[in-house]
Amino acid sequence: MKKLLPWIVLILPILAFGQEPLTLEQVIQRGLKNNFDIQIQKSLVEIAKNNNTPGQAGRYPTINLLINSTNSAINRVPANPFAVPGTSISNSIPGQFDIGWILFNGFTVTINKNQLDRLEKQSEGNASIVVQNTLQSIILGYSLVLLEKERLEVRKKLLDLSRTRYEQVRLKQSVGSAITFDVLQEESNFLTDSGNFVLQSLNYRNAVRNLNVLINDRVDKTYTFPQPLKFNAPTFVYSDLESKMTGNNFTLKNQYISQSILHGNTQLANALLYPSFSVNLGGQGSLDWLNAKFRPTETGIPVKSTVGYLLDDPTQPVISTSFAPESRTVTGNSYGAYANFSLRWTLFNGSQIKRNIENAKTREIIGQQTTDQLKLSLQRDLQIAYDLYEQRKQIVEITRINQRATELNLSLAEERYRVGYINAIDLRLIQLNYLNATLANLEATYNLIDVYTDLMSLTGSIIEQAENFGN
Repeated sequence: MKKLLPWIVLILPILAFGQEPLTLEQVIQRGLKNNFDIQIQKSLVEIAKNNNTPGQAGRYPTINLLINSTNSAINRVPANPFAVPGTSISNSIPGQFDIGWILFNGFTVTINKNQLDRLEKQSEGNASIVVQNTLQSIILGYSLVLLEKERLEVRKKLLDLSRTRYEQVRLKQSVGSAITFDVLQEESNFLTDSGNFVLQSLNYRNAVRNLNVLINDRVDKTYTFPQPLKFNAPTFVYSDLESKMTGNNFTLKNQYISQSILHGNTQLANALLYPSFSVNLGGQGSLDWLNAKFRPTETGIPVKSTVGYLLDDPTQPVISTSFAPESRTVTGNSYGAYANFSLRWTLFNGSQIKRNIENAKTREIIGQQTTDQLKLSLQRDLQIAYDLYEQRKQIVEITRINQRATELNLSLAEERYRVGYINAIDLRLIQLNYLNATLANLEATYNLIDVYTDLMSLTGSIIEQAENFGN
C-alpha cells in the first residue's frame, strides 16, 4: 500500500508534463495534410488528371520512327568455277517513318474523352469521400480522447477522496476512535478506485495512440488537450437536411458519375456499328554496304599461268594471262514513300456487337437501380440519424442536470460526513451516484457528437460544420 499510493498520485501529472497542447483545429489540419488514405487518394486523382488528355482518347495520330541495323558475313567456297570465292560482309541500315491516324471510328474519340472526364470526376469524388470519412474519424477520435481524459479526471477525483478518507480513518484508528472494520472498508474503496484509475489511464493512452495513427504522427507521442468535451448542438429542420443530402452527399454524387460512365460504355458499344476510316502515311529507305571479292577488271593485277604445251613440247608452253579477284566495298541506297487508306466496317460477326450493346444497356439499367436503391437507403439512414440526434440531445440535457445535482449532493454529503450526520457507506453510495451520473453525461455528449458527424456526412457538410465541435 505504501508503494502503491505515491505511484497512483503521480500518474496524471506525469502524463501532462512537458507536452504540447493539441486542439481540434490542429488535429484536423494535421490529419487532412498527413493522413495516409488522403495522400493515396491525392495520388490517384493526379493519375486520373494525367490520363485525361485528347491523346489518351485517341484524337491524335501515331508517329513512329523505325531504324534497324542488319549485318552479315558469308564465306563462299563455290562449286561453280565461274563464281568468286571468299568472304563477303554486308551491312545495311533500313529506316521507316510512319504516321497512322484514325480519322473516324464511330465518334469513339469524343466518347473516350468524355469517359476520361467522368473518370477524373469520379476519382475526385472518391477523394472527397475519403476526406469526409477521415475527417469524421478524426473528430470522433479527438472526442474519444477528451472523453477518456475526463473519465480519467473523474476517476482521479474519486481516488483523491478515497485516499483522503483512508488516511483519516487510519489516523482515527491510531488514536482509538475508529475500528478495524472502518479501516478495511476505506481501504477497499481506495483499492477499487486505484484499480479503476489505472485501467482508465490505459484507455486514455490507447485513445491518444489511435488519434496519432489518424494524423500520421508518432504512435508514442503525447499531448495535452485543453478543450473540454462539450458540444453545442444546433437545431435542424429535417426537410433542409434531406435537400442537402440529395444535392451534396458525396456517395450519391459519385453514384451519379458511375451512372454516366455506364451510359458512356453503352455509347462505346454503339460506336462499333459505324465504319472505321484510317490513313497511313510514311517513307522508308536504307543505306547499304557490301565488302566482297568481285570479278577482276583489266585494271587489276595480271596473273600469268601455263595452260598447256605446244605439241607436248615443254619448251613451248602456252601462257594465259588473267586478273585476280578484287576486294572492294560497294555502297548503295534506296528510298520511297507510301500513302495508304483503310476502311473497315464490320457487317456481321455473329451478332457480337448487338449482344455487347444489349449488355451495356442492361448494365446501365442496373446502375440506375443501384442509384435508386442508394437514394432510398440514404433517406432511411438520414431519418434514423435525425431521430437519434434529437433523442440524444434530450439525453445530454437530462444527464447534465443529473450530473450537476449529484455533484452538489456530493459536496453536501462530504460536509455531512465530516460532522457525523451520515456514515461512510452512505457517502460511498453518493460518490458512486456522482461517478455514474458524470460518466453518463460524458458518454451522452460523445454519442451526440457521433450521431452529429453521421448527419453531416450524410448531408455532405461535415467540413463546413467542423467548427461547431469543441465550442
